[in-house]
Amino acid sequence: MRQIEWAPLNVPLRRRLETLSAFCIMSLFLFGELWLLFYYLYLLVFGGLLAKTFCVIYGIFVYFDRDAGSNCGRGQGLKWFRNIWLVRLFQSYFPAKLHKTVDLPADRNYIFAAFPHGVLSFGTFTAFGMDATGFYKMYPGIRTHPCTLNFHFIIPLYREILLSWGLVSCSSRSVLNMLTASNDPAHPINHDGYTSNAAVLVIGGAAESLHCRPNNYRLVLKNRKGFCKIALRTGTSIVPVINFGELDLFDQPPNPLGSKLRNFQEWVKNNTGIAPAAFRGRGFFQYTYGIIPRRKPLNTVIGGPVESKKIENPTQEDVDELHARFCKALEDLFEEYKVKFVENYQNVKLVLE
Repeated sequence: MRQIEWAPLNVPLRRRLETLSAFCIMSLFLFGELWLLFYYLYLLVFGGLLAKTFCVIYGIFVYFDRDAGSNCGRGQGLKWFRNIWLVRLFQSYFPAKLHKTVDLPADRNYIFAAFPHGVLSFGTFTAFGMDATGFYKMYPGIRTHPCTLNFHFIIPLYREILLSWGLVSCSSRSVLNMLTASNDPAHPINHDGYTSNAAVLVIGGAAESLHCRPNNYRLVLKNRKGFCKIALRTGTSIVPVINFGELDLFDQPPNPLGSKLRNFQEWVKNNTGIAPAAFRGRGFFQYTYGIIPRRKPLNTVIGGPVESKKIENPTQEDVDELHARFCKALEDLFEEYKVKFVENYQNVKLVLE
């Protein structure tokens, strides 16, 4: 049993509010779907006439709008929702910062390949799902779309939250729709002033979350090549993104391959697509146990684009060549910036598996 480290009593109100925002966002990601689904069903069955009417009408809307996550979502989302006090407090809680390395012209579309996944990809969410880190000032004209599993977009009410943050489905159809969208400023799709779509993919996915612990940069990438094939089919550049600090937010008990815990986690992941990471964060008044991410700096570094030529039917050799170039660019980006953002960086290596 670890000794509990208690938080001091004289914490400023601002920091208390930041911790509350982190708890709210974490709870939304962990339990929001079930809460909102049960609430919707409760109103549908036990609500008054007005509530039942709303639920029926909304249910019909969801059915006809079920492909919204695969059809570029709601554009950039709702600007006011991407800037509400909750997400701004969440950004300043860590704090989360964005670091630009090169300019990216807004006359083409991109794949942003982000690593590591961590438990819930908070670095990717803060950098591309809200405006508080300043992405749209650094890269004017580029509309970001963080990608997540498609089933999230069929859950009543919860789907509207994700769409309002600009999230879309990570299915290949969804990514292809974004990458083949027009970059013409006069096209109706670009009425909001953005002429470029960036599909933000966390390549390692659920499998990578099982590696999440401080300084364990084991990335699931060697056999993840689908994004390279899509890049070649559409002639899209791939931009490496590293979220330094993502692995410091939570810890996990040892779960080596072959252990009972790891076998259970792999079984759940293979059957549901969700990896049940046995994470440990902090609480409101102590720093040892809880579901709240630790207050550690999040530094998202956006690298330079790895160019690809358009090939309608790329061969495996074409895919492998682009994948090798991307891996090299990712490793170079990590080695260049780990000096700034990783403690004891001399002993930390990037491992691709």
